[in-house]
Amino acid sequence: AEAADLQSAGFDRSPTPPIKVGILLVHMKDVNENKLKKEIIFNFLPKFKDFSLDLEIFNEINSTNSYLLEKVQDENVISICLAEKQSSGRGRSGKVWQSPKNQNIYLSMSFLSKISLNKFEGFSLFTALNISKAIKKLYSFSPLIKWPNDLFLDDKKFGGILIETKSINGKLLMVIGIGLNVRMKENEYIDQKWTSIQKENPLLEIDRNELIAGIVSEIINDLSLFEQNGFKYFKEDYESLHMLKNQKVISSNHPEENCIALDVNEDGSLNLIIGKKKNKVTSGEVSLKIQK
Repeated sequence: AEAADLQSAGFDRSPTPPIKVGILLVHMKDVNENKLKKEIIFNFLPKFKDFSLDLEIFNEINSTNSYLLEKVQDENVISICLAEKQSSGRGRSGKVWQSPKNQNIYLSMSFLSKISLNKFEGFSLFTALNISKAIKKLYSFSPLIKWPNDLFLDDKKFGGILIETKSINGKLLMVIGIGLNVRMKENEYIDQKWTSIQKENPLLEIDRNELIAGIVSEIINDLSLFEQNGFKYFKEDYESLHMLKNQKVISSNHPEENCIALDVNEDGSLNLIIGKKKNKVTSGEVSLKIQK
């Protein structure tokens, strides 16, 4: 039931409600009003032994990624920037990410690493995998991943990832940008098939605070495994969600050729048949669309 239904049924009119019911009502009200709140997010997060978290929430910002790229980053701290709205949200290849207020998740995380940039090959795939895992744990369904950095439900995009890096005093600043359509039901500016979690699951009650905490937890819990082993450690799990596998696709670099996407490699690159030749392509080289 929606929070309004609970209240009309008399839950908040009890003369001496138990404390636990009161907490539930406040939380349900926050879910219904769809507000991001630091204390609720921290309540859902576990304690991390190797990192402390620095969490900021903005009512509006130009770009959560841009903010963290310029923010002073301390060692052993993971910075998290959230916004209710972005005025200049960015997607892959400089595309605009539509960011209407109070409807979706605009999340960026940053940390310093001693690992070199080439060791982070496949990191966008790792991030997408962990987002899908978090959604499955909370809502019992698994979004598919369109190589290299998009999330799909029912063949429609609802999420994207933008990884950006910066060198600071010999260390690598990693910034993970995540945009997820959660409640959005209309947007005339998006030029492709899209959806949102609630558009696909209208009866699903989603607390963005809980979902954010779930995503952050999954990424942080597996981060050291990625730094030690690279994407190859996660390759098998990724393949189970790899929506392009064995699909006919249109390649931005070879639009006239018949192309078939295959599996991914241990570095996160994709095996792609172009014409009759098997090629290994990276995310920076090509953009793919499923051929209808």
